[in-house]
Amino acid sequence: MITFMMLLAGILSPYSGSAQVSAATPVQAVTAVQTADYEATPVSYTEVATPKLTASTAVYSTTDSVYDEQYSRLNGISLADTREDVLRIKGKPMNIVTNELGDQEYQYKDVSVGFQDQWITYISVPKQAGRFTLDGRTLTIDKAEIRQELGTPDFSAEDGEGYTNGISALKVFYDSSTGAIRSVDIFDATSE
Repeated sequence: MITFMMLLAGILSPYSGSAQVSAATPVQAVTAVQTADYEATPVSYTEVATPKLTASTAVYSTTDSVYDEQYSRLNGISLADTREDVLRIKGKPMNIVTNELGDQEYQYKDVSVGFQDQWITYISVPKQAGRFTLDGRTLTIDKAEIRQELGTPDFSAEDGEGYTNGISALKVFYDSSTGAIRSVDIFDATSE
């Protein structure tokens, strides 16, 4: 390792194996630069794939947010937004609920937004809203229409089913006794 470092520093001659460097021969640093072109391919909203985020499927925004993906914006709010963004976009909430941990939920007519400190932990549209806007597309809160638009769910659980891009997830929550939709939510898929 020391010999390699000395070769890099130009103290040893790589040809002679000795530590002598001629004073008549100037030592020049050599730098090799390797370049490559990289291209990001946008995610197609019609594809249903195994939820993996790779360099070839990433969608980069001007803010470089990891949440600028499919299933990221619900009723105008993104998981990448802050409390200030929500207030700017939606205005003053109808109600603010604080839980025992100090986390807050801002409740609006068409959406509830959960916060931990300044950051959004979930966005929820109640069934009573009737419709929701997901990434710019407006859908009725109806199992058949959601499946027709989004395809076969990526996962299912006792309380619902959903779709994920590996970073965020959209989940349709069901009432356990009736099977009817309770809400449509987006949350950080890595936190569940």
